[in-house]
Amino acid sequence: MRLIDLSPVALRAIGFALYMIALAALFCASRAFRLPAGKGVFACSLIAGLVNFMLSAAVAIVLIRMKNNQPFAPLTQRILALPVPGVGLFAAVSLAASIVLLIRLRRLLREELSTLSVCEGLDLLPDGICVSLPDGLPRLVNSSMQQIANAAFGAGVQDARWFDEKLEHRDLTPGCSVETDDGNSFLLLADGTVRQLQRKTISVDGKPMTELIAYDVTERYRALQELRARNARLKKTNRHLRTYLESIDRAVREKEILTAKIRLHNRLGQCLLAIHSFLGGTDGSRAAITEQLRQTVALLQSDAPSAPAQDRLHAVRKAAGAIGVEIRITGEIPPEYKLLFEVALHECLTNTFKHAHGHLLEAEITQTAETVTIKLTNDGDPPAGPVEETGGLRNLRTAVEHLGGIMEIESTPAFVLTLRFCRKAPGTGDQSWEEPSK
Repeated sequence: MRLIDLSPVALRAIGFALYMIALAALFCASRAFRLPAGKGVFACSLIAGLVNFMLSAAVAIVLIRMKNNQPFAPLTQRILALPVPGVGLFAAVSLAASIVLLIRLRRLLREELSTLSVCEGLDLLPDGICVSLPDGLPRLVNSSMQQIANAAFGAGVQDARWFDEKLEHRDLTPGCSVETDDGNSFLLLADGTVRQLQRKTISVDGKPMTELIAYDVTERYRALQELRARNARLKKTNRHLRTYLESIDRAVREKEILTAKIRLHNRLGQCLLAIHSFLGGTDGSRAAITEQLRQTVALLQSDAPSAPAQDRLHAVRKAAGAIGVEIRITGEIPPEYKLLFEVALHECLTNTFKHAHGHLLEAEITQTAETVTIKLTNDGDPPAGPVEETGGLRNLRTAVEHLGGIMEIESTPAFVLTLRFCRKAPGTGDQSWEEPSK
């Protein structure tokens, strides 16, 4: 059976098959054209493609002439005289050859480094690349750069100078921005990614070209921003620490000044009481008074050490006895409040003798598991009005509040000085108040 004996439908099927085989062969030829080791594949594919294309064209011409009842040319008649099995065998061999050539071509593409493979590799890079001539004409733009341009400007890269002008004038789509830091340009896209733009001049075949690379630095940029925020917080913390340390130094100085004032006030009070007792002929001697005054002057000059803690209470009792005032103490004072109690006792002794003209000073100390309460009162005249806290009382209140305590003064019906302290758990802070050592 020959091709001329087939029906038009069968001829269409054969022509279509030959046409598809021709396309496959020509595709292999086009892909193998630039491969250094693909010359054989290119030649075989090209021959097979052209032959199948010619056969499919001849079949198409036959169908057209059969439809129009036109005579066939001599060449066409020879093609129609070909046996069907022979044409089918040729088509099968061509198809098999195209498949083999396609497999060989794929192997060559994987093994051979070609311009096409380089372009495909550049398209797979996450970083955008654009190489252009000095006039801005792009010679190489990978798909990542096209995606970046579409996201930032709403259009792909057609001109490198257009890309630069868009960046310079900040003509960006909503949600995108450009930041410059230490000479580096960063393109922030709306999807949250960050691209660092780097431009340099390169030479290709002796011709100067401009290379623009958009590196994906999203994670590094975020880490840099977090580091800057952390450094800002550290600077703020350092400023607070410096302020806190300055406050501590100021508080220590104020405490030292306060204790010095209280010690000086006690010394002067003892001297005045001793002088009053001597002038009244009650007790004391000129030599003792002179020694007390010498010690007071030495204290002002910071030459004399303060009296030992165990002697302070004895000194207060002795001074009270010299001026005819009896001191009664009820309860035990905790060691951490002993010095403060002696200062308060001395202050109340001076006020009892000087203002109230009393002869009895009582101190009641009450302790519980949580609190310590100290009450001091006298049998003298009650104050004429609210007690004004000046001098010793003001210094005493400052010392009490330094220990976290509360100081209260009652004027009626009698003078009562109350000091209250909350005990602190061991290890929670300083529970004592001491005069600075000399």
